[in-house]
Amino acid sequence: MLIPNVIAQAEWIAAGFLCLLVPIIWFVIAILICIWVYKDAESRGMNGALWLIIVLISGIIGLIIYLVVRKEKSPSGGTPAPPS
Repeated sequence: MLIPNVIAQAEWIAAGFLCLLVPIIWFVIAILICIWVYKDAESRGMNGALWLIIVLISGIIGLIIYLVVRKEKSPSGGTPAPPS
């Protein structure tokens, strides 16, 4: 009877580990998304801190809103090309 108890205990340990690991992975992904939004917004001339807070508070909905309303990236050449 010792073997089934050990197996059951190992299953509970594995389930507990997964229950701990999944939220940590989601947290890391959320932080990486916030960092990306901040850097992308700053590179587009937008307020990166504001968008970071919006995405941090509202999650995926904030990310979708940012992707919809973000500005076009200006060319990195410095001076825009004259219109033809």
